[in-house]
Amino acid sequence: MRTSPTIVQQAARELEARLKGGKLQDAGRLPDGRVALALWSHGTTQLLCIDVFGSPPLMTLETGELPIATEQGFVRSLVTTLRGTTVLAVQARKNDRILRFDFGVRSRFGVVSLHALIVELVPRFGILVKDLDGFEGGTIISALREFSLAENQTRAIEAGRPYEPPPLRPTTDVVEQEREIAGSVLEMFTQWRSTAWEKQASRAGNHQRNSILKTLRNAEHRTRNELASIAEKRMKAVAREDLRAEGEGIFATLHELDESVRNEAKERAAELFAHYRKLGASLPHLDERETKLRARHENITHLQWELERAEDLDLPDIAEVVSQTLRMSPRAARPGNVRVNRQRKRKPLELRTESGSRILVGRTPIENAELTFRIAQPDDLWFHVQGQPGAHVILHRDDRSEAPDEDIVTAAQLAAYHSKARNSTKVAVDYTQRKHVRKRPDAAPGLVFYTHPVTKIVEPQSQAS
Repeated sequence: MRTSPTIVQQAARELEARLKGGKLQDAGRLPDGRVALALWSHGTTQLLCIDVFGSPPLMTLETGELPIATEQGFVRSLVTTLRGTTVLAVQARKNDRILRFDFGVRSRFGVVSLHALIVELVPRFGILVKDLDGFEGGTIISALREFSLAENQTRAIEAGRPYEPPPLRPTTDVVEQEREIAGSVLEMFTQWRSTAWEKQASRAGNHQRNSILKTLRNAEHRTRNELASIAEKRMKAVAREDLRAEGEGIFATLHELDESVRNEAKERAAELFAHYRKLGASLPHLDERETKLRARHENITHLQWELERAEDLDLPDIAEVVSQTLRMSPRAARPGNVRVNRQRKRKPLELRTESGSRILVGRTPIENAELTFRIAQPDDLWFHVQGQPGAHVILHRDDRSEAPDEDIVTAAQLAAYHSKARNSTKVAVDYTQRKHVRKRPDAAPGLVFYTHPVTKIVEPQSQAS
């Protein structure tokens, strides 16, 4: 399917009709990596799902919920800047495949603050801009992928710079007589994505992958519900002072009551004080349970990414890790009751540099744990993307000499590429000596603590042989 300018123009009109006046509640990343905006519109919450890196790049309106996660980078900028604002308009640049979403909020003094989300379907960027005039000018706040003039001689997309759209194609290259799509473009996008997913789902091993994914989604749903329940209980506990005040008010006015109802009032006051004490005593337990649930949610998010990147032959290992992490029976966690083949061995993903360093990359949670805690030596360098799920990367020197800086950069680039941040242009990667890495208790394999980190900002690159 080709997203032509005519299709994008029609999509802009449909999106404006569906979303205009909607309020942005939140933004986040879906388990499949797409950016999603949760908008309250026409009495319901809709997810505007943006997949600029898809083939073809698509935008769809879907139902569902955003994952509970602390987002960074571009998504965090979306939340910070646009939460609570209203969709004012959706436009498409003429003869191009760029959409502009205008968001605004009116202050108590009547001043409207305007921001724009630019979605470049070709050449595939998402850009948050302030004070944009038309399709150029304004100041870039953040972007899904940034690049400098040194990387692209045509224009630069960097926070703080004025926004410049890509050059328009020559008019002779634009087909002016393209007919509009019969029916809804958004429905066509949704149907195409569903069809593409079904084709992908027909591959060998997909039944097992989908079953593991269902297990993780059910666990995530239960975790989210329990977190919501704890939040509700916490609100009641925080508001318990009202109960004490009501009980004290009853005792203060007992002398004014008739003797026939005085005992009943005392019992009511005693019930209020008992409820007050119970709520106060529940707070430490709520804190403890919430901490465990958030750790569980981090485990689930980590495993969802591991499942997404896993090859078919690694699915039994993923199923075993899911079973152990979620405390479920192996039969429930292993789709089709697949046995884990413990005899299957393969060499780690490895790169040898010109200076003699060996760089090893973990491809599953179990490989990550084996590389870090069995293969790596205490003074080897250990790499991991900062604050996101990713592979463990080990840099080893046979002669125990200090690793050259170019090898450290290569290892960091590999760690960035084999992580959830692989589609970013600049990724923060931490590295430290292996002896400073410790397993997290009661966590999925691959989730660790580490100290004494040094941070490298690199571009993700796959250089493994």
